[in-house]
Amino acid sequence: MSYKDYQTARNAAWQILIDCHVDILPVDIRAICRRLGCKLYSYDAGWKLIAAFRLQEQTEKADGFTVLYRDVPYIFYSNSVPETRQRFTIAHEIGHIVLGHVGEGKYTIMNREPAPGDSADETQANQFAARILAPACVLNALDAVEVEQISLLCGISHQASEFRAKRMKQLRTRGKFLSHPLEREVMRQFEPFVMSRLESR
Repeated sequence: MSYKDYQTARNAAWQILIDCHVDILPVDIRAICRRLGCKLYSYDAGWKLIAAFRLQEQTEKADGFTVLYRDVPYIFYSNSVPETRQRFTIAHEIGHIVLGHVGEGKYTIMNREPAPGDSADETQANQFAARILAPACVLNALDAVEVEQISLLCGISHQASEFRAKRMKQLRTRGKFLSHPLEREVMRQFEPFVMSRLESR
């Protein structure tokens, strides 16, 4: 994925956090769905719609997918995986929608596992999901850089937290937090939450 695509995903995650007035962790990803007008269904709850879209096969292949029908995005996700995985899958699918990857009558999927052969769209949606669920500026302010800290604080899997912890170490080495106006706005929103967490230690 190009650096420009990475920036687009990162900035889109910040903008959604701002637009949806998110100010605490773990991020309520289902509330973001509602705010964006996305229809959200587990595979069990949405099986009739999945059948109507003729996408039953996707439930066997993927942890989630999105369909755009009459300009309304429908997100479907597996409810047979842990809640942490469900949250990342939903965030990933929101990424596809926000980043313009879903066309009318088309669908996107969330692969079971990231792979080197993933498309640029899949990689970009993963970048978006990680950054909306675990914003780096908030983790840095809370000094949450270890895998277990990130997992507990953000409600994401151990695997996703490992990737985020590795990225946090890189960002801390560079020391360039809050250099972007969108990131500064995200931090302003989270400031009361950060202060309350720090005071309770």
